[in-house]
Amino acid sequence: MGIKTLCAWFELAALPKFATTLLPFTLGAVLAWSEGFTPDFPAFAVSLLAVFLLTAFCFVLNAASVFSDLCSVRAEAGSVLEEGAKEGEKKRSAASSFHSTASTGRFSTLASGKITVKEATLGAYLCVILALPLGFLLQFYFRTGDFTLLLGFIGIFTAYSYSRGLRFSYRGFGELALAFGVGFLTVFSGFYLQARSLSVLPAVFSLPFVVEVFKMKLAREVPDYECDSAVNRRNLVVRFGKEFATRLYAPLTLIAWLSFVPVFLLVSIPPFSLPLLAAPAYFSWKSAILSLANKWKTREGTIEICKNGFTGMTLLPIALIVMLLLKMFFA
Repeated sequence: MGIKTLCAWFELAALPKFATTLLPFTLGAVLAWSEGFTPDFPAFAVSLLAVFLLTAFCFVLNAASVFSDLCSVRAEAGSVLEEGAKEGEKKRSAASSFHSTASTGRFSTLASGKITVKEATLGAYLCVILALPLGFLLQFYFRTGDFTLLLGFIGIFTAYSYSRGLRFSYRGFGELALAFGVGFLTVFSGFYLQARSLSVLPAVFSLPFVVEVFKMKLAREVPDYECDSAVNRRNLVVRFGKEFATRLYAPLTLIAWLSFVPVFLLVSIPPFSLPLLAAPAYFSWKSAILSLANKWKTREGTIEICKNGFTGMTLLPIALIVMLLLKMFFA
């Protein structure tokens, strides 16, 4: 794999979106430290690298899978170039009308011929191969707990099954799979690998992020409705329609923020740090208000909803991390 191909692979991976897994994982670790468990920074660094690799595996494999399906559908419809055209030209034609939406914009890397599906998929599986020894290192060298490898295999299974194997995202379970893998498993694993013990605390602490991830997945499926329908990706928006998703958006936002009640009942947070939640709350509720105003009916409005929602979702674990660090500092 050459330098240009490697750069295209990272472009396809959509690195800014890695914040959706790396930040909540870090949140879980900081939560453990704030509860009195001794920080193990080397183990944290190794585990964070493993999370990075598994995130890349999931994102790239999903993009490659959907793009392949799009090409197959368009080819079956007779929309590829004339016989004898180069494979890259066929793929560019096959996906020409599908790689410009808010969520599928990174398909342009494949559509432009910068990288092939085979190369992208190979790189994705290589990430798993690199992550496996890190799991053994964590469990048997750093002694992060008997469930370390099990948590890693659950992460691999969820990432793989999202677009391949059980194909959760094609059967109406993709939203739940992401909410579990990105919202819950990251926080829970981050806590466990530092605490070396199971606890209900990270499960409760992850609740706001779990709901936010589920909500954002629904929002991002709205601009991809035609794309997903074309490849028979029967997610919740395809099954029940765009209006179904947008009607859930504001109630889910309310549920996400109400779930802070049990969080703050279990964890003592310095009252002076609560204003840190203002920024994620602003963007989260701004996106909900835009949805209530039916802005989702236009492409520009949908992009605005997704942009504000993603910003709020990303700022949420950052705010909580800082709040927990302040708790540790002033304890």
